[in-house]
Amino acid sequence: MEDDVLVPDATIAWTTRRAPGDRLAPPPEFAEIQRSGAPMGRVRIWDDSEPWLVTTYDEYRQVTSDQRFSADKSRPGFPLKNAGYQSKARTFLQMDDPEHLPYRRLFARHLSAARMEALRPQMQQIVDDLIDAMLAKPQPADLVADFALPVPALILGAVFGVPAEDREGFLDLASTMSSAHSTPEQTAQAMTELRAYSEKLVAAREIEPQDDLISRFLEDGVRGGVMTRSELISEVTLLVSAAHDTSTSLIALGTLALLNNPEQLALLQENSGDAKFVSNATEELLRFVSPAQTGRRRIATEDLELNGQIIRKGEGVIALDHQSSRDPKVFLDPDRLDLQRPEARRHNALGFGTHQCAGQSLARVELQVVFSTLYRRLPNLALAVPEAELPFREDTIIYNLDAMPISW
Repeated sequence: MEDDVLVPDATIAWTTRRAPGDRLAPPPEFAEIQRSGAPMGRVRIWDDSEPWLVTTYDEYRQVTSDQRFSADKSRPGFPLKNAGYQSKARTFLQMDDPEHLPYRRLFARHLSAARMEALRPQMQQIVDDLIDAMLAKPQPADLVADFALPVPALILGAVFGVPAEDREGFLDLASTMSSAHSTPEQTAQAMTELRAYSEKLVAAREIEPQDDLISRFLEDGVRGGVMTRSELISEVTLLVSAAHDTSTSLIALGTLALLNNPEQLALLQENSGDAKFVSNATEELLRFVSPAQTGRRRIATEDLELNGQIIRKGEGVIALDHQSSRDPKVFLDPDRLDLQRPEARRHNALGFGTHQCAGQSLARVELQVVFSTLYRRLPNLALAVPEAELPFREDTIIYNLDAMPISW
């Protein structure tokens, strides 16, 4: 008997569990929906609600750019990621236009590609210093603890203007929030301390502005009437948490993807000095890994049609970054890592539309520095344990590794 084909009314249970044979691919259930010919279905989530699930590229981009799909989690029926999101404070990520637009413009102006490119020398120094420290340790090292966790924390510290003498403490807080080894109490305490430290930084910049992001947000954001002082502190805390987890994941899982594709790793090593090649390779690794695994959550504000299916007002929608970035209608042989892929930058790993990642330029420059440096300086980098023994963290918003023992 042939397997059942999913139809638009079919319902599957939400999952983040990857297939044992390919831990970097999205859960196989989502690929089955995408291939079924009816790439929209229902998914049952934690509260037993059944939002629509979107796996395809064009529909993903419609959901994330059409203002009839709201990001406001306070609307009844919104497909929350978990019970904790009911109590979390509302941020600009849950705002719709036109309310969201001034925040978006503020972040786009001060986290622009040009500003982040100007920080490349600082990022390069941070990456080189961490590699030096790792090389000085006995083997095997832990790529996560020794490199992937501290890189984004120290770079974020430089961007926000954290004084050099405070960066170790800042790193400890960011790492505690990201580590699976932290208890819920430790994570909550770290978040509280990070907010307190953010408030301290804001107070210092109010007295003595510097050439850093907090000073610019104070001037254009708070004094410019876009946000309150309290909102600024919340947004700084949010950015540190979100940007840190995502970059840590991309460094670790991107390295694993390259180790699993040695011909692509060799190609990157050969072209590590070619900025254009490294830029495209970074986009392909973003596409291939796409670590955000809970999707972009929206709710319809009116009846509308999507892929021939009527979505009713008040129905939730989950659009998948990772699966839509493997849509074979857009990406040739999408499950293959190809650092020379011409369409690589079309991925959805950083979102799309008005809520596209506010720190995308920062992430791109940071990852370009990492991917052009790490494998050049450690040309014989290898896993120190079998891949099957790596501790993947599946039950989180950002897919990651808890540890990655390496040798060189």
